[in-house]
Amino acid sequence: MNKKFLALLTAALLLAGLTGCGAAGNTSAEQEKPSGTAVEVQKVELGDIATENTVTGSVTANRSVPVVTKVACKVQSVSVKAGDTVKAGDVLFTLDTFDLRDTYGTALDTYRSTKTLLDEQVRQAQESLDNLSALYEIGAVSKNTVEQTRLGLLQAQNARKSTLAQMKLTDVLELMNNPRITAPIAGTISNVGVTAGVTIAPGSPAAVVSEIGRPQVVVNLSETLQPYVRAGSSVEISIPSLGDQVISGTVASVASAASPATALYEVHIDLPGSLNVSIGMFAKATFRTDAHSGAVLVPTEAILTGDNEARYVYIEDGGKAYRADVTTGLVGEKKTEITSGLHGGEMLVTRGQSYLSDGAPVRVTEG
Repeated sequence: MNKKFLALLTAALLLAGLTGCGAAGNTSAEQEKPSGTAVEVQKVELGDIATENTVTGSVTANRSVPVVTKVACKVQSVSVKAGDTVKAGDVLFTLDTFDLRDTYGTALDTYRSTKTLLDEQVRQAQESLDNLSALYEIGAVSKNTVEQTRLGLLQAQNARKSTLAQMKLTDVLELMNNPRITAPIAGTISNVGVTAGVTIAPGSPAAVVSEIGRPQVVVNLSETLQPYVRAGSSVEISIPSLGDQVISGTVASVASAASPATALYEVHIDLPGSLNVSIGMFAKATFRTDAHSGAVLVPTEAILTGDNEARYVYIEDGGKAYRADVTTGLVGEKKTEITSGLHGGEMLVTRGQSYLSDGAPVRVTEG
């Protein structure tokens, strides 16, 4: 009896021990199991924001000056090619004026004699005015006499100007006296439109000299954006050929009238003079308008959209998430302005918000 009793007692104790261990194990497992939806949070802060508008354009010269002639004439020789660097006054091409002598020879003789006569009339009128002005200073003649003489000088000058202009030979005479066409500014030859032995038409660009010491980006803006852009304002420029760097440009000019062909407004943006760019490179310009300072800002991805396009976010407080209906304002590249619903300082749920409901338990994690 004693042995049988001891065996039963031992078995009962072992069973009780195993049951206790199992209960303790379950309690520990239940305690280790996390509760609430895992979320990431960040404090709502105040900052500056502006509406961003990105448009495309291209790199151009700061100034491009076409070189033209006013008289049709054959080209004798060309001294430059596209890509050459020139200084102001360097010879670009030379014209053959031999045919001009045959065409305008008699007319030029008449022009020269007429100009000599008119120049003498102006000289005599000027001399008379100088003499009478001196006499007026000592009271020898009246002021009216001086004024009449001054009027005569003006008439002589106008007669010379109009008479010579009507003869339309000033440009021919200047060309014959100097048949070498020179660069009006220092820069790079961006285009050459003439060939030796070919007659150039008057007014047609024979060459274009581009001043690239300070390159520009030219873009075209719509009528909705143009009123917000002002000369002197800063613009972010990116040029894919130069990589991912962001370049600070300055608006040089904004067209006040739209192009008839595109209905867009041309804007020129100065780039840093030290920037190594080439004419024609593709560029993007980002304009910031409607800037607000001290605005309540949240990551755009933290904002949810509910029924009737209602916007809302979740705020974490005491281990629970609470829904906050918000009104949005300006939208930047990654952040959005909140105009009502938040004040700053709240712990905003930025990850995991799509799985929440109002008052749901949450646990804050990192990553």
